[in-house]
Amino acid sequence: MRPFRIETADNVHIQMYEYSQEGEPILFLHYSRGTASVWNHMITAFTEKYRVLTMDLRGHGRSSQPESGYDIATLAEDIRIVLDACEIDRVHLVGSSLGAFVGTCFASRYPERVITLVNSEGALLNHAGEGGRYQESKQELIERYFSREESSFPSPADFFSHMQETWLPWNEARAKSLEGYEPRALPDGGYGYITKLSTSAQVFAAIYDTRLQDWYETITCPVLFLPAHQEGDLDLKLAFLKEVEPLLPVSKTVVIPETSHAMMFDHAEEFSQEILQFYAEHSHQ
Repeated sequence: MRPFRIETADNVHIQMYEYSQEGEPILFLHYSRGTASVWNHMITAFTEKYRVLTMDLRGHGRSSQPESGYDIATLAEDIRIVLDACEIDRVHLVGSSLGAFVGTCFASRYPERVITLVNSEGALLNHAGEGGRYQESKQELIERYFSREESSFPSPADFFSHMQETWLPWNEARAKSLEGYEPRALPDGGYGYITKLSTSAQVFAAIYDTRLQDWYETITCPVLFLPAHQEGDLDLKLAFLKEVEPLLPVSKTVVIPETSHAMMFDHAEEFSQEILQFYAEHSHQ
């Protein structure tokens, strides 16, 4: 694995990781408050045939965390910058949750640069509007989810102990996702998650205002949708995907049994196989 950093025009450093160098490139995009390492357990399924890269989205992991600049278009523009820096013309995008929103936005803005798009538990349903996920206003939801105090632990060791005790079922995949994770030093002297709650609130606000149909109608690549079986709102998601299906040239929806939101931890093999099968069927269209 080769780590490297790329600087954007607004002086944000994006942390990148390259795992292999041969074949069509794949860029994996993590969920909110995660890091590139959430993919550690499953990317080995791709390294033999593909050039595999991961990145810490701005505000996450070892990338810069500015006070503002978390609209989805800016996050998507970071992808363009890193692809240009890596001299990659076209790429497969695999996104989980927030990563799926960012990847979808990029595929909409730069359709000629995306070979395929895989959306796992993200960009499957509008947050607001008719048939949307939430009935509450954006401000009500931000106050509910992001107005609390930052979780603080006396030491990094206490942070990792908390994760092991509460992030269940604790397993090798979850442990590998925390390799290299450095808890953020907090003003109270404790340690907590790298991504600030204020950063997450800005990301959530940007997603809340998104109308996904506007993105999907300009996408030209094949899209694989992977809604989780046990996450909730599955019927709403499937209904929405039926609505956007006619907007896309090629799409496929697969519900892997027993999956939850971050399916790379408990269903890495099935997750990987669905993606590889999709590539076999559609990556050369």
